[in-house]
Amino acid sequence: MSSFPKLRFFTTWFISLYFQTKGIGTQNIPDSGPFVVVSNHASFLDPYLIGYTSREREVGFMAKEELFRVPIFGSIIKYCGAFPVKRGSHDGQAIQQFHDFLHSGKPLVIFAEGTRTLNGELQPAKKGVGMLLYKAKVPVIPAYIDGTFHCWPKGKLLPRPGRTSVTYGSAIPLDDLYREKADKTTYLKIAGRLMENISKLRPTNSK
Repeated sequence: MSSFPKLRFFTTWFISLYFQTKGIGTQNIPDSGPFVVVSNHASFLDPYLIGYTSREREVGFMAKEELFRVPIFGSIIKYCGAFPVKRGSHDGQAIQQFHDFLHSGKPLVIFAEGTRTLNGELQPAKKGVGMLLYKAKVPVIPAYIDGTFHCWPKGKLLPRPGRTSVTYGSAIPLDDLYREKADKTTYLKIAGRLMENISKLRPTNSK
């Protein structure tokens, strides 16, 4: 079980001062029931900032298996409700955990691009994300995380202070695609629609 609410309580002062994080459009986050937040990914900060701005909902995360072997950091992300997934392969156990988490009535976060951006720009969503959502058929909330690439981009050892925000949009309409055949083409269509909705949330002065 995630202990994110406790971590959020004890770190609010630090996040407020160091990253000046604000949540925008949080009224789009459902008050109850399962859903999936799909977001861009620029930094190790991203999972925490979604958890921090998610209106007291207890969210879970899918994270690459290698992160759980990093001393201290691996324990922290597990404490926050993350579970491992093997990238580049069909990880049946992770897929089952994904569906079990949603069936328990809790929300999950997926970083649609699959890995952190190297240049701050949006990357195409992974086909596998489309497959997961096709099978789950729960509300999908788009989110754009801004400022974390500036604060802690890939390759930097430690974060630096800055302004960050998470903007949530209204649920993405996917029912038309859910009625299509369960195949690669449909999964790619879903993935493309995710990125279209995420990109619309990007601030004009995004860093």
